[in-house]
Amino acid sequence: MKFDLLKIKSNNYDKITPNFAELVGVIIGDGCIRYKPKINQYYIEIVGNKDHEKEYFLYLKNLIKKETNLNSFIKIKSNCIRLRIYSKKLVEYWIYYLNLPYNKIKGENIFIPEIIRSNTSLRNDCIRGITDTDGSLFLANKGYRNDYPTIEISTTSKKLAIQIKTILSKNFRIGFRKFKAQNYRMIYRISINGDKMVQKWVKLIGFSNTRNIKRYKKLKNGATGI
Repeated sequence: MKFDLLKIKSNNYDKITPNFAELVGVIIGDGCIRYKPKINQYYIEIVGNKDHEKEYFLYLKNLIKKETNLNSFIKIKSNCIRLRIYSKKLVEYWIYYLNLPYNKIKGENIFIPEIIRSNTSLRNDCIRGITDTDGSLFLANKGYRNDYPTIEISTTSKKLAIQIKTILSKNFRIGFRKFKAQNYRMIYRISINGDKMVQKWVKLIGFSNTRNIKRYKKLKNGATGI
């Protein structure tokens, strides 16, 4: 069943689908919601790496069309790739029903909505979206081994960090730490470490971003430097 914008009445619509939960995760990870009624400005924006994520952004464009029947627009700039969805109804659903922060208040205030967090399947889809945009898969140097596979998610939102930690702890052995960045903001970092845990991640959550999929394939083939 698709997410049906036409069935939203008074922002009361709870038919969240796996695809839509993944899109919510993408926005949580590396997107923003623009809502300025006074100047008729309503859009959702996702920003990524123009050199490594063109294929992923085409995937998102197709997912958005399939899920909401809305067109989205991709623009490649000098330092990034950007995707925008223009829809007042969709924006108002996200901020009034899902209660997601918008405009400039997102960073330290973002979180996974309860309707997604309370559903085991949907929260995995959402975390996949978060990881594909604001996370990474890489090989860490542990001294005794320089090809230790690690999945890492970083956020400035304490609430989001605790939510992700709580969700992932049910199935994974995780690492969790916090530190202050140069801009004095607190950074919270959640990590999944080791071959078995990364393999389990791929089985239970997976990746949609081709950057991470290609890195995992290299890892499986014994490549270093991913």
